[in-house]
Order: sequence, then C-alpha cells, then structure tokens
Amino acid sequence: MLAAPARFRPARTDWAQAGWVAVALFVVYAWTAVRTVATEDDGLFLLSSYFLGIEHPPGYPLFTLIGHLFTLLPFGSVAYRVHLASAMFGALTGGAAWLCARSLAPGRVPAYVAALGLGLCPVFWSQATIAEVYTLNTFFLMVLVYLGLQVCPAEGPGADPRRILPWMAFIFGLSLSNHYPLMLLVAPGFLILLWPLRAQLLRSLPLLLWLVVLGLLPYAWLVYRSWHGLPISFYGPLQTLREIWFFLSRSGYANIDTSVSASWFDQVKFLEFFAGELFVQFALVGTLVAIAGFAMQWRGLGRRVSWFLTAAFLGPSVVLIMLLHFDYDTITKHIYSVYPLPAYAVAALWMGLGVACLADRFAFSVARITALGVIVVAAIFAWGIRSNQLEDEEWLSRYARTVLKILPENAVVLALGDPDLAPIGYFHMIEGQRPDIVLYSPKGLVLGNRLFNPMTTPDEEQKRLVREMIEKQSGPVVATLSAFPLGAVTNRWLYAESDPSSDDPKQVKVDIPEEAVRFFEEDVAQVKSSNAWLALIQGELRHLYAVLLARSLPRDAPIDARTQRQLDVLGRDFYGAIGLAEGFMLNKGGYSVGVVASYLDKARELTPPDALKSYLSRYFHLRGGLRAHQSDPGAREDFETALSIWPSPVNPALEALEEYYREKGDSEALSALEDRVKKFKQPRH
Repeated sequence: MLAAPARFRPARTDWAQAGWVAVALFVVYAWTAVRTVATEDDGLFLLSSYFLGIEHPPGYPLFTLIGHLFTLLPFGSVAYRVHLASAMFGALTGGAAWLCARSLAPGRVPAYVAALGLGLCPVFWSQATIAEVYTLNTFFLMVLVYLGLQVCPAEGPGADPRRILPWMAFIFGLSLSNHYPLMLLVAPGFLILLWPLRAQLLRSLPLLLWLVVLGLLPYAWLVYRSWHGLPISFYGPLQTLREIWFFLSRSGYANIDTSVSASWFDQVKFLEFFAGELFVQFALVGTLVAIAGFAMQWRGLGRRVSWFLTAAFLGPSVVLIMLLHFDYDTITKHIYSVYPLPAYAVAALWMGLGVACLADRFAFSVARITALGVIVVAAIFAWGIRSNQLEDEEWLSRYARTVLKILPENAVVLALGDPDLAPIGYFHMIEGQRPDIVLYSPKGLVLGNRLFNPMTTPDEEQKRLVREMIEKQSGPVVATLSAFPLGAVTNRWLYAESDPSSDDPKQVKVDIPEEAVRFFEEDVAQVKSSNAWLALIQGELRHLYAVLLARSLPRDAPIDARTQRQLDVLGRDFYGAIGLAEGFMLNKGGYSVGVVASYLDKARELTPPDALKSYLSRYFHLRGGLRAHQSDPGAREDFETALSIWPSPVNPALEALEEYYREKGDSEALSALEDRVKKFKQPRH
C-alpha cells in the first residue's frame, strides 16, 4: 500500500509536462469550440462580454471582464473568441490537475490520467467550448487544491504558510467573483485540509479576510458598471443596497432553484442521476478506478486529506441536491449536470490515485501502468468526443437566423430568454443583422432599453406598460416563442404578430411562411438533439407547429401529401402528438373525439420517463377537456391529476377545474381548491 506522500516539490520537467497537458487540451478545445452562438447561457455571456454588460445573477463579473478581453482578438467570430476564454481555462485546469495528482500519488502516469480524464470527460469538454464560467471555476479549485497540498501535505512539513496562505485567500476571493455558490460548497473541505494550520490562520485572519475582499472587487466594478447606460444589463442600475443584495443573492431565481412541484422523490431521482453520471463522465473503467482510489485513499493519504477530498466531492454534488428543489425532468437534469464539475475534478484525482494504488498493489511494470492509463483515458475520450462532436452545435444559430430572416420589416420584437432573446440578440446586436428591428424583453430583463425596473415593478404593472408600448407602435409588433400575450394574433409559428383589429386572444390566424415550413421540415420535424436543452426547444417547436397545423385544417376537406407527411411525423413524437390533440380541440370547425383520443393515446405511449411535469400535466388536462366535452364524470379526475402532477399557479388545468366545479355547483370543492392553491403558490424550502 502506498505511503502517505510528503510535500511534492515540482521540478522543471514537472512544470513542463503540466504545461504540455494544458497545450494539448487547448488544441482540442480550440479545434472543437463552437464558432457561433450556442445553447444555455452562451448567448448572454457573449452579449455581456462584448458590451461589458451585466450577466444574470449573481453577475459573474470576473468572467465578463476576461471574456471582453478575448473579444479583442483579431480573428474568428466574436462568439468563437469568447469561447476561447473557456478553452484556455479548461486547458489550465488540466495543467493544475496534473500538479494536484502528482501531489497525491507518485509517478507521472497517474497525473496524466487525472488531468486528461477530467479534461476530456463529456461535461467538462462541453463547457470548455462555449462561453461559460465552469472551466474558470474548476481552474480556481485545482489551484487552491494544489496550494493547499503544498502548505499542508498528507505527511511531513509543508511550504511556508506565510507565503502560501495569502495567495490562497486572494484566489479564493477571485473564485467567488466567478461562481460563488459552488466555491462556498467546496470551502468546508479546505477547513479540513488546513486544520493543522488553524493557529496560523487565526493569527493571519485580518490580512486573509482583506485579501478575500480584494478578490471580490469585480463585484464592486459590476455595481458601478450597472449605473451606466448599458445595452446589456440584466436588471438595470443597482442603486440601493436592497437591489444589490437582491441581485447578488439570486433572490429573483427563488422560483427557479425551488420548484413548487418538487418533492423528496425528485431529490432521490437526482441522486440516482448523479451516480449514473459518474459512469458517463469517466466511462465504466475510469469510474471503477476512481472508486478504487477513493477506497484506498484512507490508508494512502490519511484521514485529513481523505476527508478533505470527500467533503470537496460531496459539497457541489450531494449537498447541492439537498439544497436545490428541482423537478426531476430532462431539462433540469441538463442544468444540474454541470454543477458537480468540482466533484468531477475530485473524482479525477481519485482516478489518478486509483491507477497509482493498483500499480503498487499488483507491482505493475512501467509498460503495464502506462497501458492502464491509456485504456482509461481512451475510454473517457471516446465518451467525450461522442457527446461533443456528434452534436449539431449550430442548430440554435440556424433557428435564430431563420427567425430574423422572416420577421416583418421595422418590427418591434418581444423575446424572453435563452432560446430566443440571447441568440437573436447576438446576431442583431453584435453581428448587425436586421438593423431595422427593435428588440425588447417583455420582462424588462437583459436588454438596456427596458420599459420598467424589473426588480420593483409588479407583474400586472409590467404587462400594462408593455401593452401601452405596443399600442403606440405604428408598425408590426411580434413575439417569439409566445413571449407575451398580444391579444388577437397572426401566428406564423416562429413568431406571432399582433392583430390590432381585435383584443380577443382567441382570435388566431395561422399563416406559416414557406421559409419557416422548410425550417420545420429540415431542422425540427425529425431532429432530436442529444443535448437536452436543444431537444426541449425542438420539442416545443414541434408542439407549437402541431397545434397550429391541427387547428387550421379544414374539417372534412382532403389533406394534401405534404400536410399528411407532417401529420405522420408529428404523430410519432410525444410533443407533436400532444400538440395535434390540442390543435384539433381548438379547431373552429369542430373535432372528432376519436381523432383527438387517438393522438392522446399516442402521446401516452411516447411519453419519455423524464418528461417535464408541465407536459405530463398537459396530457391529463387535454384528456379531461375531452371527457368534459362528452359529459364524462372522469373529467374531474383528469383535471385533478393534472394539477397534482404540476401544482403550479400557472397550470391551465387549474382554471379548467375551477370552471368544472362552478358548472357543477360544487362550492365546497371550489373552496377546497382555493385553499390548496394558496399553499402551493409558495415555493417549498
């Protein structure tokens, strides 16, 4: 069994090899980085980096400043330049991980396994090729781990704490300026690692705290910067302590981090998901080697270092799951999947330790330990390239460009979030496409031309101000992805155009341009991305297209071959089948109960195991409406089921159930329903 290592003193060759790891990873990331706007928060980070603006809470000011420097590079698109910032820090993380692994285990092969295993695992690789904060966050973590092991190794004397601890304090402060929630979850582990230096820490506490504050100065810049008239500023000027705290504490995200419909069962499912993800990120062989490293660390590294690594692993993974109250579904799984990157970094170190321990226990020769390392890294590389190179990374940009192409001239465009506002904003504001349009956020977020302060203006007042702005327009007003209720509209699928002749939201004309139809047939109809974020957008677009197609079909008229093909394709998809059932029920010519029921049956058969609760609820809501149409008493049960699956105040089944009880004159049930609604309007904590 390996003995507890003393302090690792890197030689020049060690620094060189760590540097070569970083160079190799940077080449991989730069080669595979997305050349245009990508998914998730990529568009917002591109906009904030380019304009030195304010990102979504808590602002990520350090990445914004670094990203802006990368926009000044003299080559490539603005998107690619900022993506290279993530690539650089991903590469530096690999170099730092190499040094950390050398501090924990003898030999250079384990260090290569840890560094390359982390750098090539699917989720880390994905974050190194888009504009995101996670590679910078993991880089800070690995640097702090290395410095902590220098000053407080498993055995023997460490480096002079008077030289190392101030650097650790400053770097920790900088890490909080990048992504403080994840670093705070890791922080307790460092208290364990540095426990032997507790007296020194207490004596130096005033200096260390000042250095942490110095690292937090980017937040002061963020507040100051928000006072300027910025094209991109998530909430606008942060002028009071209350507004600053609201922003930095992510108070506006309370209903996102904590779902009203989440339960302990969702947390159990997330724990299962995280356990499975370990085998995805490091492949079966890599994960088994990491498990071996975890088991062997207690004898090889001692309890203090082992508990440090264990706490750093559990904080941003298991503890985070307990703190978050997400619904377990396809999109929240995708959102959560990047959060445990610090835990994956620790697992990568265990993987390196596992290689060293196995080599020691079975007396592997240099050739055999090298072969084991190559097998582990090759397996992880295969998973990583499968996830990151087989994906159509330019789909979102084609969607945004199609929307911009078909928008009417001089339109006022209302867009809301990541799928529409961010990519459309990138092409419009950075690349200068469609200078004739004016882009607004109906929630007053992100864009500098806001109509109100989103932190202090009530929802109803926000809607009133947006409506007043719409009424003053002489040109067309459109909303993408149904971003704002415009009243009567002409729905063109990729956007809805306000019809000033009526305020009745039930007055919907369907007129899908040929360019949009081609985009549906080529890029949406049968395209199902492996990226959950893209897959959800594509699914929602299929759902909306199906609704419009079915509601606009003339009753008892022959269907042309192209329309029939679209019906057939949509009927074989969960989102499409739900949309067809919904659309036929909205058809002005009436609908066949049998046709609607058949599509609902198809939707039930096609329901994915991790479908969004809103869509599961929609199925029962529609079936309840179908039963109510036939005066079937089972309608009540379906409406109740729809509400129990997704107990949200915006669930349309709530209104249907209230109407059902009123028609039946059941005042007692109506009163009980009102009491129930009051309870689930408040997020669970």
